[in-house]
Amino acid sequence: MRRLGSATLLVAIGFASLGTHAVQAQGRGPLQLPRVGERVRVRAPSIRDDRYVGRVESLPPDSIMLDTAGVRRRLGFDMGPVLVEEFRRVTIPTNAIESIDISTGRSHKRSTIKGAIIGALGGAVLFGVTNLPEVDPGFSDFMSGATVGVVVGGVVGGVVGYLLGAEKWQSFYRAGVLPP
Repeated sequence: MRRLGSATLLVAIGFASLGTHAVQAQGRGPLQLPRVGERVRVRAPSIRDDRYVGRVESLPPDSIMLDTAGVRRRLGFDMGPVLVEEFRRVTIPTNAIESIDISTGRSHKRSTIKGAIIGALGGAVLFGVTNLPEVDPGFSDFMSGATVGVVVGGVVGGVVGYLLGAEKWQSFYRAGVLPP
């Protein structure tokens, strides 16, 4: 039983080490504006604290127009469009833009690893605590339940993480002056 616990701990540590290779966004100088139809994430702190996320609909002079009501799905369910047309299309002046990131698609790797780690930890605690005897519980009793919980929680968390997925972003522009 102890070997099983050691093996599951090593697997959890291995999953954690895979998630540490994050890609760092590189700051770039002035570049061309993104093309019409690309999915972008725009940061304009002078207008709004949150980032704007949407497809580039048009590129009027000195601004970018985004359609923020793209089709979004989460766990197979449609998240629904923005119901108020006034907030669906947003025009952002180029002088207010601090950064632009372009979507490179969806990724399941990082969210699967993160889900497996969180699930393994949660499963270990849940199974460890719920399998304690009523009379004279000990740490070995907790560990016997926790080893099963690590495996079950890791598998369930990994599946949920895979289903949730995450969008990957690549830095397109960082602080500076956008070209005309």
